[in-house]
Amino acid sequence: MAQDRDSDVLHLYDCAKFRGEQLAVIAEGLNARGRGVGISWEASAQEVADKLLDRGCNLLKEPVKDTPMLADMTSREILGRMRTGRFKVDKRLAEWLDEFKTFFREEAQVPLVGHPLMTATRHAVARLEYAAAITSLSAHKIAYPKVPIV
Repeated sequence: MAQDRDSDVLHLYDCAKFRGEQLAVIAEGLNARGRGVGISWEASAQEVADKLLDRGCNLLKEPVKDTPMLADMTSREILGRMRTGRFKVDKRLAEWLDEFKTFFREEAQVPLVGHPLMTATRHAVARLEYAAAITSLSAHKIAYPKVPIV
């Protein structure tokens, strides 16, 4: 995810699920996306986070504590950004879009399990304060792909 701070728009340009993969494959997949990309992680995954750090992944220093309250607040922020055109998703992210279509509140609660891409998106939005200070994506030569967005 990238943030254009001038327009306050979030651009989701990549996502990945690693189903049943070995940690080495996951680390390689994350590092292949750019070692400068900060990776948000959940507090309950400290052991995995330590192993990813050992494999050169750029994990943020502080984990996300994915509580129901934080999940609700972050989900509402994402929905508000979507409705105002400040959250854009690359059309090629079919897996993300498919998961988003199945993401519904259960008993007025945001589901905390079973939607890994939605969880990862919430974590990224919850950690926007760690985003690199880039004032305008178009004013810098950044290797973000120029892609169609939803």
